[in-house]
Amino acid sequence: MYLRLGAILGVLTFATVACSIVDDGRVERVSPPAELTDTLPPTTIAPTTTEAATTTSGMETTTTDVQVDMVLLYYISSGKLSTFVGSLSSQYAPSQLMALLQAGPIDNPITIGLRNALPADVEIEASQDGTGVAQVVLPEGFFDTISVGDQRLAVAQIVMTLLGNIAGVGQVAFNLQVSGPAGELIPEGQVLSRADYQTLLASSATAAGSTTLPLDTTTTLAG
Repeated sequence: MYLRLGAILGVLTFATVACSIVDDGRVERVSPPAELTDTLPPTTIAPTTTEAATTTSGMETTTTDVQVDMVLLYYISSGKLSTFVGSLSSQYAPSQLMALLQAGPIDNPITIGLRNALPADVEIEASQDGTGVAQVVLPEGFFDTISVGDQRLAVAQIVMTLLGNIAGVGQVAFNLQVSGPAGELIPEGQVLSRADYQTLLASSATAAGSTTLPLDTTTTLAG
């Protein structure tokens, strides 16, 4: 009996501790500590916007006119010299004219039948000495790769091209012995003129003049 009464008293004591009983007999619920109800504040990540900078740069296309000189180049056709019109930048040097002559005739339908007796892999130096004579310097062995029948034509190509285009020049002299128009030997330093090779021309021609042309100028065969 005493044990049962003790158990009842223990239950009543626990209930008294769990619920606070105020003086007026009302039961007041005890709020839990604030630490137990605190939560982390919501985290908001602001969106990041990246804009790519676009730079527009305009490219200006300009057309530049270049002052060029039309030149008459002499090539071989059926054992005679025929002219072909080429172009060089204005105020070209005689050696530039020789380099252009050596490089042609260009691969073009209008040049069919023209050939060149001058080797392209050697340098032909040419200059004017102020006395009306163009001085031509050929390397040793220049004629070694040119057939005997073409040697006079090769010399004629040089003489006629120089005299047909270089103002103030009326004669040409070589540093080597060369072949004349009939195959005769011309001593080193002896001057040659246009008249000396006139018989080798397929037709008469005159030097072209100077003009202003666009950079992509094409050449045409002289008629």
